[in-house]
Amino acid sequence: MARPTVQDVAKTAGVSVGTVSRVLNGSPAVSESSKEKVNAAIRQLSYRPLASARDLRRDRTMRVLALAKNLDSLVISEVFRGVGDAAADSGYVSLIAATSGDLDREQQLVDMLRNGSVDGLVLFSPTMSDQEVDAVAEQMSVVQVCEIVDAESAFGVSIDDRQAAYDITRHLIDTGGKRLAMLAHRGARSGRLREEGFRQALTESGLAPDRILFAEGNFGFHSGRSLARKLLEAGDLPDAVFCGTDIVAAGCVRELTDAGLRVPGDIAVAGFDDSAQAEMCVPELTTVRQPAYEMGRMAFAELLERMTVPGAHRRGRTFLPHELVVRDSTKS
Repeated sequence: MARPTVQDVAKTAGVSVGTVSRVLNGSPAVSESSKEKVNAAIRQLSYRPLASARDLRRDRTMRVLALAKNLDSLVISEVFRGVGDAAADSGYVSLIAATSGDLDREQQLVDMLRNGSVDGLVLFSPTMSDQEVDAVAEQMSVVQVCEIVDAESAFGVSIDDRQAAYDITRHLIDTGGKRLAMLAHRGARSGRLREEGFRQALTESGLAPDRILFAEGNFGFHSGRSLARKLLEAGDLPDAVFCGTDIVAAGCVRELTDAGLRVPGDIAVAGFDDSAQAEMCVPELTTVRQPAYEMGRMAFAELLERMTVPGAHRRGRTFLPHELVVRDSTKS
């Protein structure tokens, strides 16, 4: 199948070749309506300007775009700090944007890569489907980090979430836990993998989950309180609770201690991420440390290779090592 041309984009969009050229060059002299038509045609045709043609217009932009659904997670902040520092070390500027889970907004930002306004894209938990991410990564320089989807063409950098959850669940079992609950969220792939690791550790120990409670919507401090309240209302509490993130674990601890329970004396609680909340919580949280900053730096290194080395398109995943951090919220 022939590679789509500027003429094909113009015909599909119903505009002139000159208009397509102005959109590709980021000219302000294009109406929003025409710009939307051209960008829609670029997506439809998977059009990518030839590198040689682009080099005639200008050198590389020396800009990369980092996208996430939101920027309120300390893990995301550390990942993007790593991206930004590594980018600066190589003379690039990193642009960071949040999509709020809005697919149209995400597509508009990805259009910056399609029309050559940035040289590469780092994705953290995209809203696009696996197939859409795969299609973009097949044509352009894209790397996923931390929260990744199953897109074969988009290389991913993360930890092994399943193994990390398995390890912290084993810690809860090895320190006396027989009835374990989990406060979880299936909205992200990592959440599903952590649930699998939790179940695997229990199964191998001849145990069954006491309860797995799932949060709807935002998975934060108030979710932890709400889900812990459900445990209290149900009575017959578990020995230990594994929470999908530290901030959820902090909410869980707050609700349990407000009810007069001792953590870990009456019930152990573990989190995930080793964020600042883990040490701010009373008692301090046992958790899994993600090397978030290092993941960000590695994600940019992978992206840089794709942007600068002809034909570089390594597939698959790189797992960075996680670490179990034992603190006061679980029994020793």
